Formats: sequence, structure tokens, C-alpha cells
Amino acid sequence: MATDVPDELAAANAATGIDRGEHQATVFAEHIARVRRDGAFIEPPDLGTPPPGPQPAPDALRGAKVAAGRVLGAVGSGLLHRVTSLLGRHTSGRIWTNWYASGAHLPGPVSTSVKILKLAHMRETLFANNVVRTYAAGQATGFAEPQSQVPAFARRWRTADGSWNDLSRDEAGRIDPMVGAAYTRFFRNVGDDQGLAGVRPRENPASDPVSVRDVSRKLLAPKGPRVEMPFLNLWGGAWIQFQNHDWISHGTDLDGETDTIPLAEDDPLREHGIEHLEVRRSLSDPTRRDDGADRDMPVTFLNEVTHWWDASQIYGSDWESQHSLRAHTGGRLIVNDDGSLPLDPETGTERSGFVRNWWVGLAMLHTLFAREHNAIADTLARSYPDWDDEALFQTARLVNAALIARIHTLEWTPAILPNEALLSGMEANWFGLVTSLLGGERKQALEDVPIASRELGGIVGNAPGDAPTYGLSEEFVSIYRLHSLLPDRIRLVDAAGDELASVPFQRTRHAASPALLAEHGFEALARTLGEQSACALVNNNYPDSLRAITVPGAPVADIGAIDLYRDRERGVPSYNQLRRELGLEPVPSFDALTDDRDCVATLREVYGTDADGHDNIDDMDLLVGTLSEGHRPTGFGFGETLFQIFILNASLRLLGDRFYTTDFREEIYTPEGIAWVDGTTMKDVLLRHYPDLAQTGLANVSNAFEPWDIGPLSPERHPLRAWEGRHDDPWAGDAPDVR
Repeated sequence: MATDVPDELAAANAATGIDRGEHQATVFAEHIARVRRDGAFIEPPDLGTPPPGPQPAPDALRGAKVAAGRVLGAVGSGLLHRVTSLLGRHTSGRIWTNWYASGAHLPGPVSTSVKILKLAHMRETLFANNVVRTYAAGQATGFAEPQSQVPAFARRWRTADGSWNDLSRDEAGRIDPMVGAAYTRFFRNVGDDQGLAGVRPRENPASDPVSVRDVSRKLLAPKGPRVEMPFLNLWGGAWIQFQNHDWISHGTDLDGETDTIPLAEDDPLREHGIEHLEVRRSLSDPTRRDDGADRDMPVTFLNEVTHWWDASQIYGSDWESQHSLRAHTGGRLIVNDDGSLPLDPETGTERSGFVRNWWVGLAMLHTLFAREHNAIADTLARSYPDWDDEALFQTARLVNAALIARIHTLEWTPAILPNEALLSGMEANWFGLVTSLLGGERKQALEDVPIASRELGGIVGNAPGDAPTYGLSEEFVSIYRLHSLLPDRIRLVDAAGDELASVPFQRTRHAASPALLAEHGFEALARTLGEQSACALVNNNYPDSLRAITVPGAPVADIGAIDLYRDRERGVPSYNQLRRELGLEPVPSFDALTDDRDCVATLREVYGTDADGHDNIDDMDLLVGTLSEGHRPTGFGFGETLFQIFILNASLRLLGDRFYTTDFREEIYTPEGIAWVDGTTMKDVLLRHYPDLAQTGLANVSNAFEPWDIGPLSPERHPLRAWEGRHDDPWAGDAPDVR
């Protein structure tokens, strides 16, 4: 049996064409060469002056409504801050946070409100302490020259590379144009303990404190059948990878330094004829300066994509890529006549804004939202016939990106964290507490009386206030990988739901993706992802398909071991140290971490004990700790340490971006665009472009990231329905007649 393993990997590689490489590697190499030569800042192309934006309809009471909103915001925010400060404290017990157990003796709505206040207090504390910029004081982002004039188009539209988003001015009236742009530094989310002084990369990340491959084999590798997450489907697993490709990537330096990870004598990877794994070192920051304040900064790395929530995975993070993906007529993206994405002739994979670590689930999401972009552009063209291609494209992009952000905030997040207070908290983040509580079933972000308070009126459409300078962090990269969600095999069904085959995950990658879609059709694969559960984020549940895989630059790789290596290499704190940095209590022992006795024994075997017999828990890697956390908030698909990074960045991604705050308005998005964002769900997007999915379990569920079950629905698989309040009998399903 073991002798078949190398043959299967070779066969999968042949089927996927992985040896043909990835287009993104070429893009990365070209841009790193430019950054080394010219710096990160480039002058944007001249897109001209946008046409006048639509103006709100005349409203004699508009001034009074705005004034009333300001008064309500000022009074309400002041009161809410005092209440939050009073009731939001004491969020931790001896070790673990307790916000989710607060107010248990109170009536339901009051209990939920207390929990939300505690979450708000935690978030504000994280904002104050844990958004750490990695440029020294006085240094502009990317060392760009501060600017005084803003390109006319950048006031209205996003740029391809993420520049010119933050238009705040310093005391001299100048703008830092590269905040959040591609090829600028990752921030850090440390702060409550050692801060940047505690960022210490390991000199030997492969083996210090223990072998990453040994950790992968003993604490990541499944010991039996994969454990599934009953309330999240594979659309949910693919979705977070889709989002990560919008937000974060260190790139791959295929010509850079390599390190080795030795293999034990009994390691099954030796069956591939190797004695060690090779791993490419992360590219060191080419913008580092040897003099001045930069010399004293800890190790830094660049993000090859924009930090913004701007759907750059669809549109690209540079002007050349964006230009190549556009149809240049009607504001549309290029799609084939059958709605599929065009193929890259060199790699055989679909063409899109960011194509790396590609598989069919990603291809489907890129296809879906490319088509959604075109539907938005077509609607805008009908409403604004005088607009040119540029205005239609850029406005459609704004709307599409905001829709994706809304789906993530209000649908994906509650799906993976099905908790009543969390659901209410995410609605409050987007809409504000007032609309969340009183807005009815069809809520909207911009109310007739705009309450000038991000707590009461929502982050979206409100001024950001004293939000920290924006950037995503190394800790965010580590926390959000979530590779354990992915399966080892895809249980392929046809459009009618009949099982066709069990396809190894590796045979869904790269060039195999368009082949699968061409053979079976989008609807069949959509149903497949909808009906199959994602896998659980727990110890010993990492996909074996990623632990013996070929990636560009590495014929045999263990992604689990590489995840551990990257954290150590980049100075991401260990599990307990990150808890200290986030203001959480450190976990004193492996016994306190989890009630799983087998897991405790393995943790102790791998990381050992000191001379006094105390667990070396401070050596435990962040990934291992977050997967092994047995004490989790009610209903959560992951634990509280990961959640701290989550609540910080989920709000910051909205709060730091003016296209979700002051410029989320009809003059920028158009009334049609605002209505599109307000009125569209993931289910709507799927049914708009693939109406035959109405004959599947998708029609029976409200949240497309929950399993597409037919017939009566169970609370275990559809917990959100208990709190949605849309149905007399929430468990009857939305389409009980679908079979």
C-alpha cells in the first residue's frame, strides 16, 4: 500500500499540471524587482476625471435629519461608552474569557446585549493596544514621498494597488499615499506584554524548539477519519481562502534561500526518495534601511497584495493585471460565452486577479463574483448610459467588493461561529445597534436619519473616528490560514444529487479545476460543495492531502510543517506569548488547555517538561495551541485566542477603509449600488447566475454556508435558524417541497 503513495502524488501532479507553475509567481518576481529598483510607490495611470456622481434626491428635511443623527450619535455614544466601560469589563475568568456566559440570569435580549457590550470592550482594548505599525514614527508607508495633491479619480474609485485610500493629512497637510497598498509591510498585533521587542524570529525554525515535521506528524496528522464541522459546508471552507487571497500573501521567492527539514528514519515521506524537505525562506523586506529608526525595527515582510478589503483577488493588485482582466467595454470583466473564466495558456488554470494555491472551490468563487461584477456593471450601464467603460468598471468593482465584505460579515462569520451574541454583534458592526435591533428583516446600512456613531449607526457609512492607521498583520496571516477546513476528498455529486465519485483533493487543483468544471458543470460542483461539510478546526485534523503535496519550488511539501515554520521564521509569538500580548491569561499547562487526554499526552511528548516537571507550554506553537484549545465560546468553530485576532481585524478591515466609512454613500456607490449591497446574499448570488440551484438544498436554507440539506433541518446543522426570527417553524426549511 505504501508503495502506491509516490505514484498517486505523481499521477495527481500530472493531472493538475503543477509543473507548469503559477502565474502569480511571475507577477511577484517582476514587482519585487521593481520595488528593489524604484521603491513601492508608483504613479497611477491617468484615468481622467470621473463623471459627476449621482446626487441624493431633494429632501427638505435632510439638514434636520443629519443634525438629529449627530445629536443622537453624540448622546448615544457617550452613554454607550460609559455603559460599555462599566459592564464590558471583567471578560476573563482565571484563564478563559467569559463574555459568552455573561448575563445568563437575565432575560434573553438583555443577556445578549451584555455579551455584545463585553465584545465591544474587548475590541476597543485591542484597537488601543494591538494595532502596531511597523514603520518608525515619521516614516511614510513604503518610504513614499508624502503627497499634497490627490489624483482626481482616486477620490471616487479604488486604485489597483491599494494606494490613495487613506486621504488623512498630517500637520503639514500631506497625505501618506501608500497606506494599505501592495508591497508594503505587514503590521503586528502584539502590544500588551513585550510588543515589538518580543518579535524574535527563530534562528532555526525547522527545529527550534522541536522539529516542525515531528509536530505535524504527531499533532496535526489525523489519527482516524476526519472530524467534520456539522454546521459549515465546503463553500465556507473555500470562502476563507478566497478572502485570504484578497488580504494577505508573502509571495514565493522561487530563486531565494532554501532551508531543510530533516525527516525521521520512519517518516513516510521518505518513500518519495528524499531524506529531508526543502522549504523556501520568506523573502526578506527589500525596503529595509540600514540607518536611522528603521535599523531598530524587528524583522519585517511585505504583503504582495493590497491590505484592503477590495476584492483584489478578482481584480489584481497592480494596474497591469487589472488591465489584462478587463473586457474594456461596458465596464465588464472578461468571461467566456458560457460564463466560465478564460484559461491561462501557460498554466492551464483560470485567469483571475490572484491565482495561487488554486483548486476548484476557488475557481468557482472567482467565476461567481466575476459574473456578479458583470451583472452590476450591466445594471449601472442601464441607469447611467452616459458613463464610459472606466466609470462603469470602477463603480461595479466598489459594489462587488462591498457585497463580498457584507457576505463575509453577516453570513460567513455567523456560519462558522454560530452564537446568538456573535450574530447580533456582527449585525451591529455593519448596521449599528439601532438598525440591528429595529431594522426588521431587510436591513440597510444607510438609514434615513444617519446616526453619527459607529456603535449605534454602524461602522459602514459612518466616520471612522480615531481608528488606528490601517494594515494587516503577521499574526492575522497565521491565524487566518485555517487549512484544517479543507477535506482530503471531494464527494462529487451530479446536479440531481446522485453521488458520482470520491475525488482526491489534490486532483481538484490547478489545471484539473477547469477540467472538472467542464466535465461536470458548475451546478453539480456547487451542490457538491454545498452538501459536504468542512472539516473541524481541532488537533489531529489537518488534511493529509496537504501534508504530502507538490507546490511550485517543492516537489514534496508538508504544508502543516510549513505553516509552523513560517510562524517561527517571521517572529510570530508562540501560543502563550500571543495570549499575553492580547491581554489574555497564559494557559499554565497542557491539562488546562484541553480535556482530551490523548492530546495532552501527545503535547507533553512533543514539547516536553522542564526539570521541575512543568509542561513546556510556552514552547507550544501558535497553530498547535489554537487547534488544541478545548475551551471555546458556545457554538464556536474555533477558540478564543484566534477569536481575539478575529474581532480586532474584522472591525479594522471596515473601519480603516474610507470606502466602507465616509465614502460608503450614494454619490460614490450610486443608489443602485447601495441597494445591491443591502439586498443581496450569497444565496442570491448563486441563484442569480445558476438558477437551477433552486432545485437543490440551497433553496431550503437561508445561509448558503450551512449544509444544503433537504427536508426538515436540524439545530445541530443549522443553529443560526434559532435566532433569525424569520419563520414560525425555523426547522421546517425554506423550501420543504424540494426533493
